[in-house]
Amino acid sequence: MSNDVVEVHGHTIADVPGRYLLDARHNHFVSDSRFGPAESVQAGELLLSALASCAMANIQTNADNDNIAIGAIRITVTHRRGAHDPTRYDFTHLRIDIHDTDQARADALAARFTATCPIYNTIRRGSGIDLTVHAHP
Repeated sequence: MSNDVVEVHGHTIADVPGRYLLDARHNHFVSDSRFGPAESVQAGELLLSALASCAMANIQTNADNDNIAIGAIRITVTHRRGAHDPTRYDFTHLRIDIHDTDQARADALAARFTATCPIYNTIRRGSGIDLTVHAHP
């Protein structure tokens, strides 16, 4: 497998319809179908989690690389399954709160994130995404 290719494996769990075991490298976790037990994280939540993780990693790394001091990063991501077309999302909203910096630096870090994150840009090209950035000096 090439270093550029990411691979995740999954399989069903016997006697638990709608529950799946997923493997990413040596990490294992349970996911549920929205029609299943709904106790574990669901596919749409995994998508939002991937977006949040990418945003925080990107912003923190760029701040560190550019010697920009920031505090905590808080992310809130929401979406709604399509009302008329359930094969897509009506909207995706991403709110980024970056503490201990000013708005100009927060905006610059967010711009670098949106320019380089494949998860963000895949969603943006699909159903679209609304981004809000707030600095908390």
